Amino acid sequence: MASATSNSDSNHEEKKQTLNHKNPKNVYQIGGLQVEFPYQPYGTQLAFMSRVISTLDRALRDGHSHALLESPTGTGKSLSLLCSVLAWQQNYKTRFPKGRFSHSNHGIETKPSDTPLPNNVEEAEPIIPTIFYASRTHAQITQVIREYKKTGYRVPMAVLGSRKRYCTNHRVQGKDNVDEKCRLLLRDKKNIKCPEYKCVGSIMAKTGHNEVHDIEDLVKIGETVRGCPYYASRRKLETANLVFCPYSYIIDPNIREGIILSGAIIIFDEAHNMEDIAREAGSIDLEEETLFKLQSDLEEMSVEDEVTYEPLCEVIDGLISFIGRNKDSLAKRDSEHYFASWTGDKALRELEESNITQESMRCFEEAIVHIEAAEIDPDMPYLNVMSFKILKELSATLRYFFWRNGSHILDYQLVLQRSKRGKRPHTFSLWCMNPSVVFKELADLSLSIILTSGTLSPMNSFSSELGMQFGTCLEAPHVIDANLQVWAGAISKGPGNFPLNASYKTADVDTFQDAIGKSLENICTIVPGGSLVFFPSYKLMEKLSTRWRETGQWSRLCLKKELFIEPRGGTTDEFPSVLKEYYDSISGNNRLIGGNRRVKKAEAQDDSKKGAAFLAVCRGKVSEGIDFTDDYARAVIIIGIPFSNLYDIQIEMKRKYNDAYKSSKNLLGGSEWYCQQAYRALNQAAGRCIRHRFDYGAIIFLDERYRQERNRVSISKWLRQSINLYDNFEESMQGLKAFFNSVKERVDIKKLESQENQSQRNENQIQNKSIHVEKPKQDMADCSLVNQRLCTSLEGSKGIWCEEDGCVFNPIFCPFCSIPNTCLGVKVIATDSSNVQFQSKILFLADQVDVTEDAASKKIKEEAGEVQMKS
Repeated sequence: MASATSNSDSNHEEKKQTLNHKNPKNVYQIGGLQVEFPYQPYGTQLAFMSRVISTLDRALRDGHSHALLESPTGTGKSLSLLCSVLAWQQNYKTRFPKGRFSHSNHGIETKPSDTPLPNNVEEAEPIIPTIFYASRTHAQITQVIREYKKTGYRVPMAVLGSRKRYCTNHRVQGKDNVDEKCRLLLRDKKNIKCPEYKCVGSIMAKTGHNEVHDIEDLVKIGETVRGCPYYASRRKLETANLVFCPYSYIIDPNIREGIILSGAIIIFDEAHNMEDIAREAGSIDLEEETLFKLQSDLEEMSVEDEVTYEPLCEVIDGLISFIGRNKDSLAKRDSEHYFASWTGDKALRELEESNITQESMRCFEEAIVHIEAAEIDPDMPYLNVMSFKILKELSATLRYFFWRNGSHILDYQLVLQRSKRGKRPHTFSLWCMNPSVVFKELADLSLSIILTSGTLSPMNSFSSELGMQFGTCLEAPHVIDANLQVWAGAISKGPGNFPLNASYKTADVDTFQDAIGKSLENICTIVPGGSLVFFPSYKLMEKLSTRWRETGQWSRLCLKKELFIEPRGGTTDEFPSVLKEYYDSISGNNRLIGGNRRVKKAEAQDDSKKGAAFLAVCRGKVSEGIDFTDDYARAVIIIGIPFSNLYDIQIEMKRKYNDAYKSSKNLLGGSEWYCQQAYRALNQAAGRCIRHRFDYGAIIFLDERYRQERNRVSISKWLRQSINLYDNFEESMQGLKAFFNSVKERVDIKKLESQENQSQRNENQIQNKSIHVEKPKQDMADCSLVNQRLCTSLEGSKGIWCEEDGCVFNPIFCPFCSIPNTCLGVKVIATDSSNVQFQSKILFLADQVDVTEDAASKKIKEEAGEVQMKS
């Protein structure tokens, strides 16, 4: 239950608001806790925070509790997450002032182990959960830390990153092998050769105990004081209450060495791809050339230290013998690829024939421990970093395969592939089909895992795929008025009445490709600013681009908008420059750029153009967490449905795996899983359009398959209900044009009204300070009269008049509950001047709620005649 308890002035409507921390704190009562929030929160944010708090309360009571929380982009989910989880942690610290943080519990196993953790260990003092906030990229982490700066909370924090990102030693900085050079400089602890390492303490002194910082801040300080930011971040980890890091620091057992997750709260932001990420963390691919290079390195090291390196040589020799034994029996998949696979006992036998067993893996892991010890002993031989990294990745994957006495061998596919390229064209692979092999370990270690994203829908695969129960699920509504600010249309036919269908059956047809090109030309003529055009795959995007260049359609599109193409693979060097060029084209900062991703210079200077268009793919970098606010994305155009390649080997195997274990492991069937992956990618792309409360734009689906309801049911809830279906292309363009002709004015009016309402609220707050208010009577319906465990369903929408209180109680119905007319809370409107403090007060209820059977609630029910209790 949440109620405002602050009179501070906040202007939540301003998209880029400068916070004044000297103002009185905004404090809201949510789920029984005092939560500081820098703005007047949206109802969506209050509901989101209440779900976080109730999840953590349940975790404390039951030992574990996990949550799936979807809140569309622009609803302030990162800020809501940080404020609610830090408020909960602060409350816990207040209750147990002598408690120690979970990361200080040294010695807890963080790798897969067959030895169960003790359940009955007596704790000398309570464990205060450390918060780990993980996101996909460092850029996203930087954005989250900016949100953290807005909060009133300051706790010891750390930001984890690689040596390559943190290094300030100019002799090492920017080199490809930073890790190896760093370790060599630090090998001899009696004679450290890195001056920056010696000045870690200077960085610690500069940053202070609770000062907010990101990687760039630590690097700047490191450069100023000639200190090492990497080891400073590790030092900060030892006392941190809040840790920001990429996913890999949590999921990858090798990277998370030394990070204690037992009893922690783990937040995965942008978690829509978590199933794929967990599967990849439990899998490995080793090319034949890599194995031979590794074999050579190990044999060379074995001359110096046979005891340590012989077990490693035996495993690598076994993998090479596995390739030699099976390379002539591979089945042909296509003209360039040959393939064979084994699972279960057959895979186990193949590995045993290669001398890879549970017993040999124990020796393998002991050898790795010895190599790690050699890293800090200058007198011992030392394996190069790249080879050591490969050995650790292989060790982790084989450990998962043999884990729990081989209970996961059916969750893996042992694969051998051959392509026609190179002298050594084979690839050894061990693929995890079941992400719960990796993820369930995290769920068992942690107190609570919260998966959140703007687009988790469809949600029902997460529980079965990750092997954990989510006690809380939330599909929150958007903060915008979708009918006012979004033009959503599914267009079945292009110009000339030609059907649009991007399925594999028709994607190669010239007339379809031409119809898509003409459709885009018409749309680009109408849409101002930037447009993001998403294709199901790079293959189709390149195919259509080639066709349009041949027919002249490309040139006609260039006359409407400057064109950019997402680089295949999204290389780190190329993609940022292309993105910047797109931004500059929209803003007009730099329009004289040539190259095959852009139009010719003369065309770029054509003032008749309306912005730019970015051709990209679903699941690519453009669709993942990049900010395309306002004019940078006035339209998102999705061509087809982004189904993965049906003939991809891993997709095919995963579908078969889910079909085989649908009942025994409670998985979705292969086809259902396949469809859910496609719509999750579609929802992620569609979410690029609306980035804040007063943003607006068009989301356009170009494919006739969207006419069928089954192809719309998995689209995000906030958008699905606003989609209009068009069988006539000209009619759709008329609607699109009418939308853009009036939407800016309508949104400006909405913004003005919001600002006026905020001003009125501020005036009321000032007036309230001068009014003497008698203490409300005890029989009023307030926080103490709420039972948060059950669900109340109210019929009707009339306000409940309480004459004695001089107030009207208007029920607020839950917009995302599956039970119709579920009460999320009440809005209290005062009509008696003696109770003016209740003016427009909103009481939100955590989870599902039930008004208790006391005198006040009975009075409300009797007078309303419309309240029904539901247990």
